[in-house]
Amino acid sequence: MIMNIAVIVLVLSIAYAWMVRGAFSAMLHMLCAFIAGAVAFAFWEPLALMLVKMSPERGFFSFIEGIAWGVALIVPFAIAFLLLRAASDKLIPNNIKNATVVDYAGGAVFGAITGVISIGILVIGIGNMRVSTNFLGYQPIWYSADRTNAAGSLVRTDSLWVPADKLVAQIYGNLSKGTMSTSEPLAYWYPELELTGFASRVSPGDGAARNALRPSDFNITRSYTVGNENGSDQVSELLKFDGDASQRYRDINEEAVTTGQIFGYVVQFEAGAKERGEKGAGQLVISNGQVRLLIEDESTGETQTVFPNAVISESSKSGQFGRWRFDAEGVFITSTGGGSKVPMGFEFVVPQGSTPVSLYIKNVRVPADELPEATNYASVSSRDQRVRTGSILKGDTATKTYEGEYAITYNPEDFDDNYIRVNTALMEMVGSVAAKRNFTVDDDNQIVGGQGSFDTKTETGRSNVPVSKNLRVERYAINNDQSMVVLDVGSESPFGLLGEASRTAPLDQPIKLIDTNGNEYEAIGFQYKDREIMELRYTRGSVLAGINDTPTLSTTRTDQELLLVFIVTKGVDINQYVIGDTLIARFTPPMEAN
Repeated sequence: MIMNIAVIVLVLSIAYAWMVRGAFSAMLHMLCAFIAGAVAFAFWEPLALMLVKMSPERGFFSFIEGIAWGVALIVPFAIAFLLLRAASDKLIPNNIKNATVVDYAGGAVFGAITGVISIGILVIGIGNMRVSTNFLGYQPIWYSADRTNAAGSLVRTDSLWVPADKLVAQIYGNLSKGTMSTSEPLAYWYPELELTGFASRVSPGDGAARNALRPSDFNITRSYTVGNENGSDQVSELLKFDGDASQRYRDINEEAVTTGQIFGYVVQFEAGAKERGEKGAGQLVISNGQVRLLIEDESTGETQTVFPNAVISESSKSGQFGRWRFDAEGVFITSTGGGSKVPMGFEFVVPQGSTPVSLYIKNVRVPADELPEATNYASVSSRDQRVRTGSILKGDTATKTYEGEYAITYNPEDFDDNYIRVNTALMEMVGSVAAKRNFTVDDDNQIVGGQGSFDTKTETGRSNVPVSKNLRVERYAINNDQSMVVLDVGSESPFGLLGEASRTAPLDQPIKLIDTNGNEYEAIGFQYKDREIMELRYTRGSVLAGINDTPTLSTTRTDQELLLVFIVTKGVDINQYVIGDTLIARFTPPMEAN
């Protein structure tokens, strides 16, 4: 309701403002807006990706990622509009006076068109920003109200009373195939332009999850199809899994799909794709609006957006896999455990006679010619078997092996101290007031995330911290299915960074623990202390790039302590410590992260 009123008021205000200025001046203003819109859409996608890549993972400017796709459309439009308006005023400084009726009528019409273009671009831009899914009461795409036939399907729903966003999408979409045609028309790649930005905001917490990713945050590792390659199978049969009843599904226009194929794409998300805020930090969160497939009708050449009907991922029990349906409102898939890389397989219903042309992952477009060649499973049962074993996600390749010339074998019984521990405690307790300077602290006084340092003489340790437990911070927060592993890499440690094995390792490669199943867990922080400061980094949504991301240790100092922090899946057995592809240590016996 609020969005409707706001759009009407703004369009009418712009129409009135140019009505009193006359038809000729209003026409020039409309042409400037028209051209500025074309400029904005031309720069939109590359500029948005540039802003997302530039956005820092932490700190004040990290918010840029969430607004990048909106800013990349609105700002170029505004700048182009102002420059064109200034140029037109210089070139045509005088107005043309017409009859009052002509000036008023023409000015109002041209002003209204300007208003529709300007406000339509503004609505589309806001739709691409990380705001709530019910922002100003407008939801152009949402879960189908027809639970009998389309439970969980995302379909077109709401429309503005003055559909400025739809009109803008249609105007520039048609122009991209006509007068302003290009080799990559806007209408082809974004047939539902006014909806896709909103779809990427569908996430837990009323749109609280990340709505954008960098291209480097994921890789598409394999693809497959289910059913006859000619698309003649009944979709109702293809939507069954493991003997269950068929899933209820409708396409974006809430129409039934009777025959076709299932197309599946396995996406390996990197650590950078995980959530960074207090809620869900360190987990990957995905909805069926944030991954979409663009298909082309082979007979007409028209394209349409398809949202996934199911996703395959690891279950909460380590080593077990499942296929989860998007069959109800508010179904969100989250990663489990603490693995740095998260593979997920997304399945789409593709009607007979249509072909996939692009896959979008949180707005990042991957054209079909960059997708892996598909493996065909002729029957649903053959796909189901691959799901249960997890091979549909991880393939049949052997577990990667690591070698290191100076690698050591570590058994805690051979040492006076245990240099690898499962523990969420800070090196030294700190006061909650001091901790909140640079860290997010939850209601249980546990550090959720951040990076900062403390004065060891005045801010850390029992003698400098309030006695009350409510006023001190002693532990890190982790999820229920995770464990924190702390690895001592100080000068006294057998696999310390000053040791022979680590000194030969690359400085800019990930620091990882490996479990007995070959799963990798990259370091997400460190704890450092010397006689003056204690520095902590705990960033579950981003990993250390390498040794270069840790404080520097000196062979001549004896007061330095450095611990690396890892989040692993609860209950796994850790058996290797590596830097890049260099093995630093084998743990014998493997350490149970429990």
